[in-house]
Amino acid sequence: MSLFAAAGAVFRREIRLFARRKSDWANPLMFFLIVCSLFPFAVGSEAERLRTIGIGVIFVGALLAAMLALPRLFDEDARDGSLELLLTSPEPLAGLILARVAALALALASALACVAPLFALFYALPAEVALTLAWAVLVAVPTLLLIGAIAAALLVSARGGAILTAVLVLPLAIPTLVFGAGAAQRVLYGESPLAELALQAAFLLLALALCPLAASAALKISTE
Repeated sequence: MSLFAAAGAVFRREIRLFARRKSDWANPLMFFLIVCSLFPFAVGSEAERLRTIGIGVIFVGALLAAMLALPRLFDEDARDGSLELLLTSPEPLAGLILARVAALALALASALACVAPLFALFYALPAEVALTLAWAVLVAVPTLLLIGAIAAALLVSARGGAILTAVLVLPLAIPTLVFGAGAAQRVLYGESPLAELALQAAFLLLALALCPLAASAALKISTE
């Protein structure tokens, strides 16, 4: 079996599991909805105030929601023994991990990107800002998942792994947070967001090149 065929099989398996177990993507989505809904109660309903904090609240909420899905990458497979099959596969482990992250990103990033514009309007943000924010979330979530795959692999089956994963991943996600939120801020003030979006895309490409390799090495170390 070629690498593309093996990665495609892993990708299709993950998509089928998402279709069966809706809680895998529904729980992060519900967390995102709750976080974005609570802030107006805390700061009031003044439109200017909501507009000031809206971009940051939506973007940080989307990244935190994506964090909830990281333990799903390897923990369940470690419990049922299928992780050993993944490790003993003749195909490169980095390619198989990339396929798993791609399936998770497809399900989660698309859901969060679809909901983000609705909350942008809820925070009195213009429609063009909402669209830019949706695009920034669509790029930021896969970046976070790629970085998080390293921590999830290193801490697979570890006690308290979810908290440790957040501690390791969130500081590394600051660049995509700055560029993504900055792009929406640019549109809000009538400027072009292309520079920030290009930097965000470059950070995603860097994560695509390096994170699967690092995650495969971390997974081998943690399972030895």
